[in-house]
Amino acid sequence: MPKSERARAQRDVARQDARIGLGELESHLGYFVRRLQHWIFRDVNAALAPIELDVILYSILETIAANPGATQIAVAGALGIERARMVALLDDLQQAGLIVRERSEQDRRAHALGLTPRGRMILKKANVAVAAHEKRVARRLGADNYRRALTALSQFETD
Repeated sequence: MPKSERARAQRDVARQDARIGLGELESHLGYFVRRLQHWIFRDVNAALAPIELDVILYSILETIAANPGATQIAVAGALGIERARMVALLDDLQQAGLIVRERSEQDRRAHALGLTPRGRMILKKANVAVAAHEKRVARRLGADNYRRALTALSQFETD
């Protein structure tokens, strides 16, 4: 089959697949949130890849920047990251020269987190990339829907 015919056949199959009903899924918020999350993570991770970050590492850096001196446990709790995984992620950020861990003055058993000068520079670059990503999300959802979704989802609290 010639290349153009193969491409046309693939487009026809894609159009047919787009018409497949979703049944009860069409009334499940979780289904659509998962689809949106999948697209968002792919897009934001692609935006952050040139600066060797992903959405999780970016989130940690941004949270540390917003809360200098916060403990590992506090940052992990705020982001919903298991403690054991958080230690490995912080090790990676520290080895990359982006964060420092120091003994907390309030609790010598805990580590207070801070950004290095390199960490602040990388975070500035990441924020530019993420801002462009957020504009793409707003374009896909529509500006009003984007604002409503952000407002509604920011009020959701986990157990």
